[in-house]
Amino acid sequence: MSALATSRRSSPLGTTTLAGLKPALFITLVSIVAVVIAAIVSEPFRSPTNVESLLFQMAPLLLVAAGQAIVITTAGIDLSVGSMMSLATVLAAASSSSAGAVVAIVVAVGLLGGLGNGIGVVSGVNPLVMTLGTMAIFRGVALLVLGQPGGVVPADLLTPLTTVFGHVPLTFLLALGGVAILWLASAETRWGRALFAVGGDEAHARRARLPVRRTLLIAYSLSGLFAALAGLALVARIYSGDPNVGDPFALDSITAALIGGIAVTGGRGSVLAVIPAVLLLALTDNLLNLAGVFSYWQYIAKGVILILTLAAYHAAGRPTGLLTMARGGWRKRGGAA
Repeated sequence: MSALATSRRSSPLGTTTLAGLKPALFITLVSIVAVVIAAIVSEPFRSPTNVESLLFQMAPLLLVAAGQAIVITTAGIDLSVGSMMSLATVLAAASSSSAGAVVAIVVAVGLLGGLGNGIGVVSGVNPLVMTLGTMAIFRGVALLVLGQPGGVVPADLLTPLTTVFGHVPLTFLLALGGVAILWLASAETRWGRALFAVGGDEAHARRARLPVRRTLLIAYSLSGLFAALAGLALVARIYSGDPNVGDPFALDSITAALIGGIAVTGGRGSVLAVIPAVLLLALTDNLLNLAGVFSYWQYIAKGVILILTLAAYHAAGRPTGLLTMARGGWRKRGGAA
């Protein structure tokens, strides 16, 4: 039986049935309970202004985490997404072009940056090493374009980015749409089924004559694209460019993907699971901010959430692959352990 047929039958995203969303049910339940408790115990949390702020906060992480989830599904990783987000913000703030031109430039840079990562990975460079290198490159370019936070975002770009319907930001709605598109692509296309086959067993996928190189190139290109779009969503929060503002999102996007049930060894998980995972992370930051807790505690809280969630998955008999990775290192391209 071919790897494509196997992935169609066994992949959690092989169909659009509810069975394909089982990995996300646990974190969804936790997120819903957390929101209900927060709404009961915290009056400031229930305010429309805070809800709007929370949704603005979620939008960039939703986009970058969705792209990261696609890469992790291939048994890879993209450490460059935070620097790509920073680069996108400075390109938006340092350009005097129209909104359409700025968006086109940011999209092109994101795609090319992601494609560069993909080319390195399919050429045999370890994903960790490749994206670590491009992380430094993107950060350096961002600093060259804008050495410090500032710049002026074109008004015809900032206006749509900050548009709010009721108390729901447009960027949040677009981010949800982006996640849905990636989920459909991974669930209902031949590329998506090849994605899970490559992540599950790349050597077997090659023997089955699946388009491994093309699948990986598209995955990393999408990660770069969604990181760049996340940078534009971040502009809606900071109203300027910042060459360092995206730095925390590399870790946050990986955290969101993992607590959403994406297997770090590849081949399992649901892109939709990043939605409740991002909600839980954003909720943690929001509540700590409302409580006046020092911001450094947010990193500690996210680490605790990651450890507890992965421990719960393991206890439930659904290991995420972290133990395998720790024993054998990041799986080499070609299926070797």
